[in-house]
Amino acid sequence: MATTYPTSMASQQHDHQADPSTPSHGGMVQGHEFDIPNPTTSPSQQRTPSVRTQQLPTTPASAVPPATSRRAQSSRQRPVSMPPQAHSTPASSDRERDRHGEEGGRRGEGSTSRSRGTSRILGDYTLSKTLGAGSMGKVKLAHHNITGEKLAVKILPRVAPGSGTTTSASSPEAAAKQASKDASKEIRTLREAALSMLLHHPYVCGMREMIVHQHHYYMVFEYVNGGQMLDYIISHGRLRERVARKFARQIGSALDYCHKNSVVHRDLKIENILISQTGNIKIIDFGLSNLYDPSTHLSTFCGSLYFAAPELLNAKVYTGPEVDVWSFGVVLYVLVCGKVPFDDQSMPALHAKIKRGLVEYPVWLSTECKHLLTRMLVTNPAARASLPEVLNHPWMQRGYRGPSRFTSGPSRTTAS
Repeated sequence: MATTYPTSMASQQHDHQADPSTPSHGGMVQGHEFDIPNPTTSPSQQRTPSVRTQQLPTTPASAVPPATSRRAQSSRQRPVSMPPQAHSTPASSDRERDRHGEEGGRRGEGSTSRSRGTSRILGDYTLSKTLGAGSMGKVKLAHHNITGEKLAVKILPRVAPGSGTTTSASSPEAAAKQASKDASKEIRTLREAALSMLLHHPYVCGMREMIVHQHHYYMVFEYVNGGQMLDYIISHGRLRERVARKFARQIGSALDYCHKNSVVHRDLKIENILISQTGNIKIIDFGLSNLYDPSTHLSTFCGSLYFAAPELLNAKVYTGPEVDVWSFGVVLYVLVCGKVPFDDQSMPALHAKIKRGLVEYPVWLSTECKHLLTRMLVTNPAARASLPEVLNHPWMQRGYRGPSRFTSGPSRTTAS
């Protein structure tokens, strides 16, 4: 029996336009002008991802629509939300799409997207089972046809230029609204691809390449085989502070790398953190990320309500890193407490709780951990702890033997 959640627990994500204050670094992704950062080398940078365009024949292979089915859940009440992209697609639906894909492959010989049995061939990759699906698209397991490496392919629908999808609208206003929505999705997809291909860090899920078809984008990521942090918390409950500290350091290291390369995530939440079988985390989903400049401000509201900073709910401008610190604080609270710090069945009441920032701390929390959370979950962004302050906090440094302490400033990450 599927677990029932309050409607307010659903992810509150919004399509958005590019912020006008975004600093320009002049780049191109698949023929589209796009602002990209100039990140420096990190320890995990080993290869240069690519963007490839593959033209379909007149009769293309079967399009793969995003699935909307929800996977079976435990009847146990979950303390935090399950995102739409975490729900897998029933095998029957996969078989139906594979059957249509096989027929399309026979009709369009020479296509690089075709079926073989219950799998589909996409260039150098064989796509098999669905790992997750949501409103934006789905993720399928893939194997490289030469190396045999497992990968995850994120499939997003694309509005092809000149497809005429907006001309069927009932009125010019509706057509314009649909065109704006399509453009927003396009910007989000291209931004995610540009930033994901340029970020190389041990705790950021790396993107290998992007394949562009007429009706879909295929984003090839490394495969993280340990599951979601959300599922880990549901299975194990709250974590011991020693275990939570390890994960928090890794999350902080990834955010520090992003911020030093002028990238703000803006959608950090427990659902966007995966765990590898080696026990290390990987941050995913840079679809709402953007470049930031300390001398200017961003204004777009984005992210998930339970992890969104108060200034976003108040529609105030922000620089960028401070909203990631708030979300990081909510994630840390979930790790050590097993639930979100702000919760309510009523959406207005939930908004009010987040804006007030009143948090109840369990008695079992150590004094140091509680102090760190009180510095991160500050409603005034100017008074909130900076990321270097968080990473240098005694709770984060406890038992740590490593290089010099984290510093703020324009310094860039370098290979080690």
